[in-house]
Amino acid sequence: MATRNRPPQRQEVVPMSSPSAAPPAPNNLKRIVAASLIGTTIEWYDNSFDQG
Repeated sequence: MATRNRPPQRQEVVPMSSPSAAPPAPNNLKRIVAASLIGTTIEWYDNSFDQG
């Protein structure tokens, strides 16, 4: 069998985020931080008394 000379396949580079993506609005950022703090507090409380 003869081998064909194929050009190497080119991989498309896709950025992780688009440059036009704006950061969250201040109201949304406060909500995100509050939700994260509440979730972390619940997880800490749940795991801190689980010494078995």
